[in-house]
Amino acid sequence: MLFESLHHLESKPGRLLMFPRQWSVNKAIDETRYSNERALLYKARTEYRAKLVPITQDSFTKHLEFNQTQYSRVLTLDSDSVVRQHMDELFTLPSAPVAMPCAYRLPAQLSSQLILIEPSAREWHRRDFDMEIVNALCKESCIVLPHRRYDLLAGEFRSERHEAYLGSEEEGWNPDKVFAEAKFVHFSNYPHPKLWIAASEQQTRGVWPKCKGADGMEVVVGCREREIWLRIYRNFRERRGDVCGKR
Repeated sequence: MLFESLHHLESKPGRLLMFPRQWSVNKAIDETRYSNERALLYKARTEYRAKLVPITQDSFTKHLEFNQTQYSRVLTLDSDSVVRQHMDELFTLPSAPVAMPCAYRLPAQLSSQLILIEPSAREWHRRDFDMEIVNALCKESCIVLPHRRYDLLAGEFRSERHEAYLGSEEEGWNPDKVFAEAKFVHFSNYPHPKLWIAASEQQTRGVWPKCKGADGMEVVVGCREREIWLRIYRNFRERRGDVCGKR
């Protein structure tokens, strides 16, 4: 899904997909197992120009990208997200071990949904490598990316207050403007199911944005936050059907 978006947006950097070795598209035995996964891998390689890198379960880690030293920089994107505009400009930033946006709802924390890193064998071989190490690297020499473009949480449209996202108590909230400027949207709508899990109407209604009028009563028609939030999910389902054959 992410590669399809990058391809559609004509993003220039190469694409790297790490996947469980048992899904390998080159395996000749027991072709019925993982057939759907292999078909999608083949599609990623042939249609979206992704380089496929099989990995073993023992070597898997969320931050395996630090070991991809054949690249000068790697941008990792969380799978439960959507790319709305290409982010090629990030690769032209000044040199830094890590570049990340702030987790704007958590004080003094950084967000791991989007990370631009300079691969390093030294950092990869740290035994205690995890997000605490990434945060330590950032405190030393990190570039902090603006969350307003690079880390919009879909749950922001459910919030009643937006000062943390806007970075200002004076700026007025405009959901259309916020959505238009966002390049990367991460889905954080607990307890709503993940993007790829079908949600019932009851589950969706239980968490969707609720707008209030001047009288303090809930607005049923014309709630832009709700319309945008539902559109994000609807567009994802439609694109998933086109790319993966599933809705």
